Amino acid sequence: MTTVDNRPALNYAPIDVKPRRMNFPFTEVSSRYFYDNNLLKSAYMASLSATFPAGEGEFIDSVRLFRDKIVDPELKLQIKGFIGQEGHHSHQHKQFNKALKDLGFDAVRLEKVFEKDMQRVLKGKNDKTRLAFTVCFEHQTAILADEFLTNPKVLEGMDDTIADLMRWHAVEEIEHKGVAFDVYMSAVGDRKLLRRAQRIATIMFSARVAKYMMLLMWWSRTMPRWGDIKGYFKYMFGKGGLMRNLRKPYKDFFREDFHPWDHQNQALVDMWKQKYYQSKHDRGSEAYQQDKSAA
Repeated sequence: MTTVDNRPALNYAPIDVKPRRMNFPFTEVSSRYFYDNNLLKSAYMASLSATFPAGEGEFIDSVRLFRDKIVDPELKLQIKGFIGQEGHHSHQHKQFNKALKDLGFDAVRLEKVFEKDMQRVLKGKNDKTRLAFTVCFEHQTAILADEFLTNPKVLEGMDDTIADLMRWHAVEEIEHKGVAFDVYMSAVGDRKLLRRAQRIATIMFSARVAKYMMLLMWWSRTMPRWGDIKGYFKYMFGKGGLMRNLRKPYKDFFREDFHPWDHQNQALVDMWKQKYYQSKHDRGSEAYQQDKSAA
């Protein structure tokens, strides 16, 4: 297995990276206020979903640029699993975005806005920088995934179908959280570029989400109520809020010896399998069956 900073990378890849082909009953989502009956919280999640199809596609493309430079067979297998997982995330969020459009949140239109924004950012960027940005956004999604699965308040009040989508997505983000990093360290290895890219990526993410939330509300001709505003800021910045809880794991990225698997949270995957995934199979729910061809 490839070594990272003279440490055996096997210590940091404790989970097989294999895609699960899921299907979610998005037609059962009945309101654009699918998250705690709060317009801003719903718009936040909808804006994230709108970025996933093209964003995950860029993650795949940037890793593929370096796949032929990887000689380690185990990492090659993980790259294959990473591509499979990210590809299906893109597919499922496209379906969710179509459902949101039918409910009055035009996430499909927002997908196209994000695609144009992303192309402007990537224009002129070399392959190393593209992969560095992928590593940075993978860190952001991985720590968000951990919070989704460890903090029950984060998904409290969310429509069950969307909560299941987010948990599944979170689990697979955890499973492959070290893949892009290991590819980067094996093929590029420039940590200064990574830290610089993370600062830029963080600003871009914050600005885009705010912009996309506003667009969704503008297009749907809806304005947040005072209760929406209070609830959203408490959710984000209050005691135990999402942004507060992400602060420390986010900063870990800037350590000289950082690796995504420094935080061994694979137990969250097992928890999800037992509590959500396997239980749905046991009940025979076709909506959540795994496509055996993905195994």
